[in-house]
Amino acid sequence: MEAVERAKEEGIYTITVSQSMGGLGRNPLGDPNDINSYTKGYFWRDSPAPGFIDRTMAPMDSRCLASPTGEDKYVFYYSGGMSWAVPYTAGLYALCCQVNPEITSEEFERLALETADDVQLTGEGIKRKIVNPKALIEEVKKIKE
Repeated sequence: MEAVERAKEEGIYTITVSQSMGGLGRNPLGDPNDINSYTKGYFWRDSPAPGFIDRTMAPMDSRCLASPTGEDKYVFYYSGGMSWAVPYTAGLYALCCQVNPEITSEEFERLALETADDVQLTGEGIKRKIVNPKALIEEVKKIKE
């Protein structure tokens, strides 16, 4: 964590798996745009994961992406992990920085949570917060004005 602290001192925002974020799974045949298709993440589906309750959740399972086996090829992965949620979140931060280069990491984290949608995961009596990229970008536009 020393490297992360040095980066922070230099004004570099680092996103790690230990931050206030969590990852969600998804029904592989479900619509990724339908928040009701999301589930507990594959790696934590058998645990209550109480620490994830007040976190922004990002998609991490059931992802289709560019394949490492060649050009014009895609691959589907049923299970991902937090190492997939981190680049997703970093990408959102990069988009927010394009909209408003002055946005701070603290503002980004706050707005990501404030604009997230409530989702009730199957088998849980707890509401979680799934990141809403469109609402997040719209809110970042407002603070720029």
